[in-house]
Amino acid sequence: MPEIKILTLQEVAHKLEVSYTQVRVLVLYDEKIPSLKVGSRGVRVKVEDLEAYITSTKQKKEEKTPDAEITDTREMYTGHRILKKGDK
Repeated sequence: MPEIKILTLQEVAHKLEVSYTQVRVLVLYDEKIPSLKVGSRGVRVKVEDLEAYITSTKQKKEEKTPDAEITDTREMYTGHRILKKGDK
């Protein structure tokens, strides 16, 4: 029987490089990543389910990004300016 590799939510957060809270939302509330209940309160995620989620999100990002180059038109923040008496 093949071994099933499972991860804690903290390990999933580390792999996705997001917060633990975001992973809880993805797994428990949005149910975008399938999970397993372990004991009365434990939640685990299969490695293969996590990899499937990662590939599906990459595909969605590729579909949304047009081939044309996106240019950033925002102005750079230069910080707070100290006003002298009489300046507005």
